[in-house]
Amino acid sequence: MRNQLLSATLLGLAASAAQVSLAHANGFVLFDHGAAATGRGNAVTATIEDGSAIVHNPAGVAIGSGTNILVGGSLILPNGAFTPEGSNDAIKSTAPRAFTPQFYVTSKVHDAIAVGVGVHAPFGSKISWSADVPFADEVRSQALRAVFITPIVAVDLNRWVPGLRIGGGPDFVPSDVELTQDIYFGQATGSARLGGTAFGVGGRVGVMYAPPAVPKLSFGAMYRSDVKLDFTGNGDFDADQPYRGQLPPDGKISTSITLPQQISGGVAVRPVCGLEVEANAVWTDWKKVDKIDIVLPDGSVSTSARDYISKVTWRAGAAYTIPTQQNVTVRAGYMFDPTPVPDTRLTGALPDMNRHDITAGASFRHGRYHLDLGALLVLPGSRKTSSTPGEPTYKGTYDLSALVLSATFGVHLGK
Repeated sequence: MRNQLLSATLLGLAASAAQVSLAHANGFVLFDHGAAATGRGNAVTATIEDGSAIVHNPAGVAIGSGTNILVGGSLILPNGAFTPEGSNDAIKSTAPRAFTPQFYVTSKVHDAIAVGVGVHAPFGSKISWSADVPFADEVRSQALRAVFITPIVAVDLNRWVPGLRIGGGPDFVPSDVELTQDIYFGQATGSARLGGTAFGVGGRVGVMYAPPAVPKLSFGAMYRSDVKLDFTGNGDFDADQPYRGQLPPDGKISTSITLPQQISGGVAVRPVCGLEVEANAVWTDWKKVDKIDIVLPDGSVSTSARDYISKVTWRAGAAYTIPTQQNVTVRAGYMFDPTPVPDTRLTGALPDMNRHDITAGASFRHGRYHLDLGALLVLPGSRKTSSTPGEPTYKGTYDLSALVLSATFGVHLGK
């Protein structure tokens, strides 16, 4: 009995830790690391020049001059619900609002060399469900915090290969995860509180090319490597007597998660003065997340199947600088983000669906300062669990949507 309960709760931890490897992360955490990029659907791989290029394509850092500081964040407003199979009563998620900060500083230290460092938090939300949700024994709440710290070097090769720029650097990723779930003893209820920390290292490299013979075109590509996270932590189990003796003792737990590699590519065109249109494709190697092994305190290993599927996200966006008002730029974009989670693995810890996102934004410049604003709406959608018996355990329909409001403030120092 103890091993079964410990295995069940640690599988819950594994599902929670798996969120760190899932960009969708309950459909609430989004790829949003700069308001200007957000406004045009994150379709920026071929053209990004501000500090957020450290995330989107570090080659873009080589384009600027002087020293540039960009600071801001995104407010995530999630909305989710679960309707059990055979019921018409939806149970709403109690997930709170989340804020993900961003900070970037870049500097041109030589005519051909630029350096920079970026700090962004692609995972920083929390999902929670009320006590009456049927899968409370899988998850009641979970919080994720993963911070990417990325120093980069970018080189402008224009004097040797006109229009070519490259850049890259390592990713340092401190992470932690927390999970709370219920444990049932007939009419009585116990609880498990699990937490773990990890530190991973990866890297990214990018290239941009603007052919001089075709000045209206730009191309870009970026590769981000795997990041392995070895989580270790503690499990705290509670229940009233006489049930506490049926639970395992508090103890050490561990599991490993790999953030999958990613390749993005894009092409931009400037058909008329002031207008820039770009299309991107982003491939993520989700199939690497096929299972999660959890090491129990007694040394045994419990396995949770994930069976994720590698997917390509499609992005399109446009930016227009008003000819009569050169200090104002407006943006719009669209993203189709297919879920890597099969319907047999759709749970309250991983409620995800194919997402259609629309975006809008604007930038305002005054001298050496600029303010970027962006908004992203995940259009409301629904997804049913698989009809396969026991996969998943709790059948029903998940409804998801989200609104992301982003703002960044930048200053340019130097000529």
